[in-house]
Amino acid sequence: MTSRIVVLASGSGTILQALIDAPDPAFEIVGVLSDRGDATALERAERAGIAGTVLTPAEFADRATWDSALAHVLNDIGPEWVVCAGFMRILGPPVLEAFAGRIVNSHPALLPAFPGAHGVASALDYGVKLTGCTVHLVD
Repeated sequence: MTSRIVVLASGSGTILQALIDAPDPAFEIVGVLSDRGDATALERAERAGIAGTVLTPAEFADRATWDSALAHVLNDIGPEWVVCAGFMRILGPPVLEAFAGRIVNSHPALLPAFPGAHGVASALDYGVKLTGCTVHLVD
C-alpha cells in the first residue's frame, strides 16, 4: 500500500531528493511546500514532476494566518502524511490538529542533546565521538 505524502522543505532539498530517489518506496510524493520561494527543493520537485507550492510567511498578516493557510493548502492536497525535511518553521496548531499523529520530522543531530537549527555544528563543537540524526513524530 502506498501512502500519499507532502514534503515541507525550506532549503536545498537533499532529504527530498533522497525520498524522490528511494527505490521501491511505500509512498508517493504528491506535493512539496516551501516557506521560501528560492528553495532549491522546489527545483528538485519540478525536475521530478512533483507540484511545488510556496507559502511565504511575509505574505500573511501574522503567524496564525500563515499557519491556517498552510493547513488549508495541505488539506486541499490531501496527504496521509506530512514530512518535514529541512523545514525551518515550527508548525502551528492548525497543522498539528489537522494532521495529528501523521507529521514526521527529521533533525540532523541526536535529540534531545543537540536541538535547534545548528544541531550538527553543536554536536561537533561539543566534541562528540558518535553522532547521527533523529526522525520523530511531531506533536
